[in-house]
Amino acid sequence: MKPSLEDMQVFLAVVEARSFTLAADRLERTKSAVSQAVTRLESDIGTRLLYRSTRSLSLTEAGSEFYAHCREIKDIYNSALAGLRNSSDKLAGSLSVTAPHALCGPVIVPAIIKLAEQHPHLKIRLLANDSPMDLIESQVDLAIRVGNLELQSAKISKLGLLGESLYASPQLIDNQCGVPTDLTELENWPHISNDWQGSPLKYELQSGVQVRATPKIRCNSLHDIVQLTEAGIGVARLPDIIARKKVKNGILCPITSVAAAPIHYMHLFSKRPPAKVQIFVKAVKAQLQNCTETG
Repeated sequence: MKPSLEDMQVFLAVVEARSFTLAADRLERTKSAVSQAVTRLESDIGTRLLYRSTRSLSLTEAGSEFYAHCREIKDIYNSALAGLRNSSDKLAGSLSVTAPHALCGPVIVPAIIKLAEQHPHLKIRLLANDSPMDLIESQVDLAIRVGNLELQSAKISKLGLLGESLYASPQLIDNQCGVPTDLTELENWPHISNDWQGSPLKYELQSGVQVRATPKIRCNSLHDIVQLTEAGIGVARLPDIIARKKVKNGILCPITSVAAAPIHYMHLFSKRPPAKVQIFVKAVKAQLQNCTETG
């Protein structure tokens, strides 16, 4: 039997609520009716979509793929409604995005400001997070990530490169008798790191030299890492677009460049993502290029 759109909507609600009870409340239906709709959908499709237990609810592999298709159908439907309500070329609806802190200030936020001016009816939710996120669980449409990503069910495309360097305060460099000619001697300097970098630290410098060090201080806030570096507590690996103004003002000094990290964007849409995702990616690319050129 052909699956009904109504049952698909119920399935979407259950996945996004991660609970039959919460989904029933949101849909103003009984829990039994919601459960029956999902069971009926699984029967019509001929495969299990959800793993159910008394304490948890999770998607099967087929369920994850089907959920992505359902999200796409929902977005197409909402875009069609928005188009009827708004005859202009302005975007409407909502867009949920996650990005690392390093990119939010110089790249993501300026892109959002421009989009907010051009598309006043588009609602954007930004989640600044340096750790990997479950796009389904977090209800995120688009994730922007720095570094090499492990292959997963999401569609992944490259945005550009993030230039990074090791930075220190003039005070720390003086205390260490200047920048060493042999960069491996940096292993003996105090280091500050972000949690995602792990311990021990492993830096691959642009020159090909590898540096390993045990961090003196670790934290999960880029803002705090910058402050600690400014105070002369240690050396830190920082994005060049973040440290640039600090260098111009004489607060920080670049020691050596680290191998550039790739920037990717990822989503769960099975084919071409909705217009709002495409336009957001385009705005981010433009801002990233602007940051690189003005550096």
